[in-house]
Amino acid sequence: MAHSQGVQYGFGQLGSGFTDETGALTPPAGKVIVAITFLDNIALTGLVADTGIADTAYFSHTTAVANNGGNAAETDNGTVFPKGVTIYGRWTSVELTGASATGGIICYFGS
Repeated sequence: MAHSQGVQYGFGQLGSGFTDETGALTPPAGKVIVAITFLDNIALTGLVADTGIADTAYFSHTTAVANNGGNAAETDNGTVFPKGVTIYGRWTSVELTGASATGGIICYFGS
C-alpha cells in the first residue's frame, strides 16, 4: 500500500519532539509544528504561529488574528491547556511557562 504524503504532511508524521522544560521547542528546518498534545495541565509562555501562508487562519500567544473570525482571541500566560487535549495548527515554536515534572508536551511536525 502506497503512503500518501498529503496525509503525512497534514498529520505530523514527519517527526515529533517532546519537552517538559522551559525554553522554546522548534521544529527541524523546513518543518512546522502541526499538532501539540498536552500530557499535563500546561500554560504556555510562547506559541508562535507560522504566518507564511497567506489568508490562513491561526492563533498564537498574545496575538489575535482577524482571519479566525468574530471574537477570535489569543492565548496568554493564563490560558491553561488541559491534560489530554491536542491542538492543531501551524506554529514555528512553543514554550512552556514552567517545567512540568509530571508531563510536558509532544509536538508533531509537518511541512
